[in-house]
Amino acid sequence: MTIAIVAAMPEELAPLRARLVGATRASHAGLAVERGRLAGRQVALAATGDGARNARTGAAALLAAGSDVASLIVVGVSGALSPELATADLVVASRVIDEAGQAREADAARVAATVEATGGRAGVVVSARRIADSAEEKRRLAQQAGAGPAVVDLESAAYVEAAAAAAIPWIVLRAVSDRADEALPALLNRSLDPGGAVNRGRVLRGLFGDPGALPQLLALRKRVGQCAEVLARAAVAALPVCAPMRGAA
Repeated sequence: MTIAIVAAMPEELAPLRARLVGATRASHAGLAVERGRLAGRQVALAATGDGARNARTGAAALLAAGSDVASLIVVGVSGALSPELATADLVVASRVIDEAGQAREADAARVAATVEATGGRAGVVVSARRIADSAEEKRRLAQQAGAGPAVVDLESAAYVEAAAAAAIPWIVLRAVSDRADEALPALLNRSLDPGGAVNRGRVLRGLFGDPGALPQLLALRKRVGQCAEVLARAAVAALPVCAPMRGAA
């Protein structure tokens, strides 16, 4: 049986790919899936592309790639909604909600075991329609998340929806790339496509009109790399918690 590990961007999976033993690569419905072993366990890794639409179709393709997928681990970066969260802090989702208010509760025992195994902290993950690029927007989303640690991303709600549809358990691991009081370049939201993904070509073209955004984008890229290392260690530590088993998601 296989544990599927999914992320939006290849950069978020790179350190895990480097740890993969006996890797093989295949394409399923246009999605590149790498299989191998991590810490002695069979895994399948895939980067779906960012945004809710890519996450939804990519997760469905990954989970349909083989009948042996028994659980799902979601990894990726996120923005902090809570002021106590610092860059590279790890959050294990106790609940995932979208901006429409639909929520999915994680299995409490699995969350507690993952927190203990990884050294992260339990918190709420909000999947927004757009990048939370200002402190004001993050405060708005924090109110929706409620009390306790919370982060924001674009894809987790779509990933756990796919896991629920496949009737497999899931864990979401998110590392903080930007603080609650930190603004991101508005250029990123201006570069979103209709599916909520950042169009890299639009970003590059936008930099001609907004060159001041480049240093912050480069710093953010560096943080993504740091967060990816945190996420790789956490995903490996979480593998025993997500050991193949079937049950309610």
